[in-house]
Amino acid sequence: MIEPTISMVGTQQVEEALKQLAKRLSGETRVLAGVPEGAGTYEDGLTLATIAAVNNFGSADGRIPARPVLEPAITKGAPQYQRLAEVMIPKVLSGEMAMTTLLEQMGQLAEGHIKQEITDIDSPPNAPSTIAKKGSDSPLIDTGAFRQSIRYVIAEPGDQIEEGL
Repeated sequence: MIEPTISMVGTQQVEEALKQLAKRLSGETRVLAGVPEGAGTYEDGLTLATIAAVNNFGSADGRIPARPVLEPAITKGAPQYQRLAEVMIPKVLSGEMAMTTLLEQMGQLAEGHIKQEITDIDSPPNAPSTIAKKGSDSPLIDTGAFRQSIRYVIAEPGDQIEEGL
């Protein structure tokens, strides 16, 4: 009976390549998308991040209903993020592209999805008094400042993250 044997030539090079691959894929680097605290303020002094949070979650007194945009936008975009990863991860693995580049592409995509969600949302509708005041029935668009304040950041382990929504 023939017994197969396996031997590896260049074991040290393979181990080093695996270490480098693990290094490229490891870590807690994240893509965050939303409205950073420092995005600016309205004329009345409220920050864009505060207004974004109230619009996304609703006001504590219930006068402003929740109009979530972050989670729905990311959920709807999930198939695109998955496809981007499937296409680009081999490039990261081969060293042809940095993981940060892939994360930047995902951040840009997420930023676009959130902005589109802000544009598209129509429920719950504005109150008639709000429509009369701003001259539009688009719930999350008045001046456009909220939509324009959407940003993504790449957060490396240990980075001090600016709070916001």
